[in-house]
Amino acid sequence: MTGGAADRAPAVSWFDVREVTLGPADLAGLDPRERARAAAFTFPADRRAYQAAHVLLRRVLASHLGTGPAGIAFARQRCPACGGPSGRPVLAGPAGGGPFFSLAHSGDMVAIAVAGRPVGIDVEQDATRCVCALAGVMHPGDAALAGALPEPRRHAAVIRWWVRAEAALKCAGTGITHGMGAFPVLGGPVPGGAWGCSVAALPAPRGYQAALALPGVVSQGTGGGEP
Repeated sequence: MTGGAADRAPAVSWFDVREVTLGPADLAGLDPRERARAAAFTFPADRRAYQAAHVLLRRVLASHLGTGPAGIAFARQRCPACGGPSGRPVLAGPAGGGPFFSLAHSGDMVAIAVAGRPVGIDVEQDATRCVCALAGVMHPGDAALAGALPEPRRHAAVIRWWVRAEAALKCAGTGITHGMGAFPVLGGPVPGGAWGCSVAALPAPRGYQAALALPGVVSQGTGGGEP
C-alpha cells in the first residue's frame, strides 16, 4: 500500500470458520510457530479454528500483496511499552512497512483488518456466563458506567469494553498484558486513546461484538456511543 494508502479506510473481512475448507497445502503453508501453536490446543475444534484463522489471514494478505499465501513471512516489532519482542505482528522482510494487519477470532467468526497504517481489530462472541467479574480489571470510569446499567445491558457493556480495549492495544502493539484497564473506552471520545490509538464500534454478525482501532481519532466517534 503506497501513495496515500495510509489515508484509506481499513479493509475489513469477515469469515465463518465452519465454511472454510483447509487442505494439506493450506496447513503446510503455516510457519513452524503457527503449527506449534495449533498443536498446543487440547480440543480439535479450537485447533481447527486457529488454523483456519491463520490460513485466512495469509489468503487475505496474499490478495493485497499479489503473492502466494505460503510465501508470506511474519515478524514482531518491539513492544512500545516494555521494549520486549512480543509487539505488533508485521510482515517480515522488505514488506515489513506495510500493509499493516490485525486478526481476531472468537466462536465461529474470524475478522481481519488490513490498512496502510497500524490497525487493531477485535471480535468476541456474546458470553453465556456472567462477565461481571471483569469489572475488577476495567478502567474505573468504564466500570462505573457499566455497573450503573441493568442486566442484560450491563453484560453487553462489559463485552463492548473488552473488544474496544483489546482492539486499541492491538493497534498500539502492546497487547493486553500492558493494561486493558489503563484507559477508558466507553462513553465519550478519549483523546489519544491507548498509546495514541482510538477505537470505535464495528458492525459484527449477530451474537458478536467487534471494534476497530486506528492511530489518532477514529472518524466514527472514538469510543463514543452507548456504554
